[in-house]
Amino acid sequence: MKIKIFKRRKPTDIEYMLASLAKKYGSLNSLQQRVQISKCESPEQMADYIIWRNLSQGAEFQDTVVVRDSDIFEVMTPKRMELLEHLMKNDAASIRTLAAALHRNYKNTYDDLRALSRYDLVDLDPHGRSLRPAASARSIEIVLDD
Repeated sequence: MKIKIFKRRKPTDIEYMLASLAKKYGSLNSLQQRVQISKCESPEQMADYIIWRNLSQGAEFQDTVVVRDSDIFEVMTPKRMELLEHLMKNDAASIRTLAAALHRNYKNTYDDLRALSRYDLVDLDPHGRSLRPAASARSIEIVLDD
């Protein structure tokens, strides 16, 4: 059994990716010339070119993470699923506002967010003196196979 988690990348992650590609290749045009000259002899350069071109044009970037750890089912309780679904549909300014929106106490909400963050399903970004929770997963797909 495997669980596929489709995650969105934050704007800061995308900026970092673009900066890394610029450091590695210089410019998008120089990478494009390398790809055209090598005629796809380097699949890594071709993939980097496609990613760079699309990200620089404002495309969204998504990762697919496959989890084969059955312990995730211990983490995915009904309350945590409710919390994750709420975050996938709504923004939360802080853990306190999220707890209030879900009619839950702060400590249980915080503990559930920490558990979900261990599997990269939730991001807890510092915002002033508090943490701003956000769902990093767009969707979760459970695949039962041999």
